[in-house]
Amino acid sequence: MKLFVFELSTRSSEAEIVKLKGKLNSEFEMTDLGELAYFLGLEFLKTKSGIIMHQKKYISDVLSRFQMLDYKPVIGPVEGKVGSNDSATEKPIDPTLYRHIVGCLRFICQSRLEITYVAGVINRHMANPKQSHIIAAKRIMRYLKGTMNYGIMFPNQIEESESYFVGYSNSNWC
Repeated sequence: MKLFVFELSTRSSEAEIVKLKGKLNSEFEMTDLGELAYFLGLEFLKTKSGIIMHQKKYISDVLSRFQMLDYKPVIGPVEGKVGSNDSATEKPIDPTLYRHIVGCLRFICQSRLEITYVAGVINRHMANPKQSHIIAAKRIMRYLKGTMNYGIMFPNQIEESESYFVGYSNSNWC
């Protein structure tokens, strides 16, 4: 089993960063790849205030992939009841296309937490998607089009006790 360590440092002191890298290197085999800019579809932008994690390029690629770059953006990711019409008379749609869209939206949830609930709701209809479900999924993408510049800000840490962020991942979980 391999252990992968991902360090996102927002400290302002270069000496502290070097010290942390030295500690990690003494415990683990590691390679310094320099300043983080793009990792697994996540983009990182360094500013004076800290680091912003976003998925602008990935969202743009998804919109392009599903020919939605020319669609008008909307204010919110959901309107009324999401995918609640399961009548037998409603027109079914291509389940493969729907699964691709939902999969992309679930991946975007990493940096866009506000769509997590609605992406989960449309995810429930993977087995038998209907026209209303694809409309709800496309509305989420139209919302993302208007908010592509949104992301998560990791502020610079001024004092040791000010803030602390820890993330865990287990890629072998099954």
